[in-house]
Amino acid sequence: MTDFHYFEAPTDTSAGTLNPVFELLDFPIAMGGADDIVLTGPVPDQPMVDGRVVTDPRLVKALSKPVELDRAEVLDRSAKLAGVLRAMGINGTENERVIIAEDVPPVSRALSILGALRIGVAVDVRSAAADTASSSTSSSVEASSAQSGDDELTTVFVHTIDAVPIESGRASVKAIRSQFEGVGITVAGETANIDQAMRDSRVEPAAVVALLPDRELIVTDETSLDARSSLDWLSQELLPEA
Repeated sequence: MTDFHYFEAPTDTSAGTLNPVFELLDFPIAMGGADDIVLTGPVPDQPMVDGRVVTDPRLVKALSKPVELDRAEVLDRSAKLAGVLRAMGINGTENERVIIAEDVPPVSRALSILGALRIGVAVDVRSAAADTASSSTSSSVEASSAQSGDDELTTVFVHTIDAVPIESGRASVKAIRSQFEGVGITVAGETANIDQAMRDSRVEPAAVVALLPDRELIVTDETSLDARSSLDWLSQELLPEA
């Protein structure tokens, strides 16, 4: 793995600032890698064209292919998801954490992780954390955080919901599929349809945030990864083709 491209270079008195998502998405795009396929997923249950569900059997057969997203699409969708988080009051503080339910589709899961890390929100990918959040009656878990003293840990729960795909307002307008059809996000007991939120023009994609290298970003069943060490995990687990 190449060296990080620091926002603030390390010095004798400072560790510098970086972001692993910048290394995987923003910087390669700036270097001409926007069209590289970096994220793939299974055949969708409901093939869509311009955000609309396809019902013609012939088109369904023709469009029933695995999902392939290039780097520009992954950046666009994950940055927009980060904007949704910001709109719901999640600002990337150390007492915020994203948990993703096990039944969230792989592409939505990857985009959720990248969107959260983009603005410095840690992600807990432990299966036990997902089980706890799923079984919670409020779907929003608050717990004490060892790293933030007496502060409460705000948990963002990404999970599947019963929702029909959002139709575009006008047939003449090309719509970009959100990749979050049937997925919701719950914060403090309030649930939003991510597919709908992603299509809201008032929600701006979020810029990448500079982080300290030792900022905790990913909690797995085996270990806790900071901003520096999470790059290898992201490359192997989310974007092995990047």
